[in-house]
Amino acid sequence: METKSPKQLYKKLFFIYTAILVCAISALVIYFFNSTRHRFLEQSLSYTEMMSESAVSYLEDTSDIAEYIHNDLYNSGMELNDVLHYMTDEPDIYQQYRLDTYIENKLNEYEGIEKFFLDAFQAYGSLNHITLFSYERDEITEYTRDGKSYRRTNHEEFKRRLEDGDLVDEDSFAYLKEIRDPATMQAKGCMILGFQSKKFESICEYYSRAELVVYNEAKTVVYSSSKEHEITDIIEADDKGELETLLGAYVEQGQNKEYHTISYLEKDRATAVPFSIVVMFLLVGLAVLVSGELFVRYYLQKLAGRLNRILDGMTKVMDGDLSVRIPTDKNGDELDVIARYFNEMCVNLDEHIKKRYLAEIEQKDAEMSALQSQINPHFLYNTLEAIRMKAICSGDREVGKMLYSLAVTFRAQIKEADVITLAQELHYCKKYMELFEFRYQDQFRASVECPEEYLQAPVIKFVLQPVIENYFIHGIRMKERDNYVRIVVEKETDMELADGGKEGNKDGEDSGERSRAFFRIIVEDNGKGMTEEAIAEKNRELAQDIMEKRSSIGIANVNRRLKAVYGRECGICLEPGSEGGLRVILRFRPDAEASVKEGQRQS
Repeated sequence: METKSPKQLYKKLFFIYTAILVCAISALVIYFFNSTRHRFLEQSLSYTEMMSESAVSYLEDTSDIAEYIHNDLYNSGMELNDVLHYMTDEPDIYQQYRLDTYIENKLNEYEGIEKFFLDAFQAYGSLNHITLFSYERDEITEYTRDGKSYRRTNHEEFKRRLEDGDLVDEDSFAYLKEIRDPATMQAKGCMILGFQSKKFESICEYYSRAELVVYNEAKTVVYSSSKEHEITDIIEADDKGELETLLGAYVEQGQNKEYHTISYLEKDRATAVPFSIVVMFLLVGLAVLVSGELFVRYYLQKLAGRLNRILDGMTKVMDGDLSVRIPTDKNGDELDVIARYFNEMCVNLDEHIKKRYLAEIEQKDAEMSALQSQINPHFLYNTLEAIRMKAICSGDREVGKMLYSLAVTFRAQIKEADVITLAQELHYCKKYMELFEFRYQDQFRASVECPEEYLQAPVIKFVLQPVIENYFIHGIRMKERDNYVRIVVEKETDMELADGGKEGNKDGEDSGERSRAFFRIIVEDNGKGMTEEAIAEKNRELAQDIMEKRSSIGIANVNRRLKAVYGRECGICLEPGSEGGLRVILRFRPDAEASVKEGQRQS
């Protein structure tokens, strides 16, 4: 019969998953793009605000510097007198005054107005020039940073700007400070301190996305980075709302006593995302889409392969081959369920067919097992005891001791109850290890450490001997003489909630916590040990309760019995030993009486 391939289902699922991927990735790209725009907007607004604060801070700093220089002049008597004479005296009289003052203070350094201004230029790098204007003599003197001074008279343009309060030059802005005679408090002139306006250019370059406009009370522009808008319209706007409407931007305003700042960021530039970031979003989205398509293709091809295996198995069964088994991928989905049910159907059908032919063989095997089980175990124990007494009578006490240890071990497995005390289990384990001490003389030593109060704790029997046997089979180092096995018993507690009061508690007690006692038997050796990968794999098998196939007696068997009797939280786990060997931890709960009884019934 022709096998039918599930191509239609594959194509349908492929197109559906592709559409879902495209929609999901497109939505994510749009979301991250909008999120990036919003983040750029917040960052740009923050930069605009900081630019406004930086400009205002610079204005405040220059205002404070001008105020400080003015106050310092009044605090310096010699310099103030020099300025007053300069503003009121004729040049020859002023020079005579300077000469007399110099002679009178020849022991001290003469400090005139030139040195005062030179110190101010050196102290403040933003100070551009200082201008003195005498009201009485109508004379202007300008001092520059290079130590030079320029005297001018009848400067009408300067006086007009002075009256209008317009103290802005091409590359500077200034503050006016009047000079009064302390004796009469009459104004003799004024001092104009000019500061560099290039600082605003550096501020604007640092916050490159926003624009900055600085102007004074006379509507004269100190600095402007705007090239697309009319400065006059910006300055004459009544309020912030009108400015935002005029510029189509987010606006921040600031001012000090004499100057005003306007920082604004156009809305189109505020939310603009760089082209490189847009390309990055598109490339990342494309890469995710390609990766998703490859994953979907791989997954669907795997799904189609599983469907093909099921169809092939059904075809072989239809042809009469009942030995077909469909492998299960352990995905836990419906295809695994179908494959498992199909395998069980084949097994049951094959067993049903073979049942008639195997009945006679099974009957013969049962008869043989019955004959073998007729050997009396008591006869073996009594025989061992007779051999032991014979050896003692012959003077061979070492052989007698070995036979006694073997007989005690054999008797414990035959006659003892399924649940014994911890003391009995440790005793039988000691006798078992004594046999190996005789076998490996001077090569092996063992120790058992158990507090006396733990010895009467109940435990199912035959849990330590398989662990010790596993060591002698796989772990002992035959060429060394320092082999040892150490058995330690510890107690631990675990807290659990105890229901009461609210539901089903007849005594009306509140719910609380109670402690559960667990015992840990730690078997540690210094043998060959196991690798970390092997220990992890073995612990995984023990946690998942995977039974060893090669033998029914071993660590896996003990682990299964502990979990069955004491619960899933008990069992065996492995750890690396402190001296390179292996540490086997057996965990059980001696208060689980119901579980123990159930284990006894199962045994």
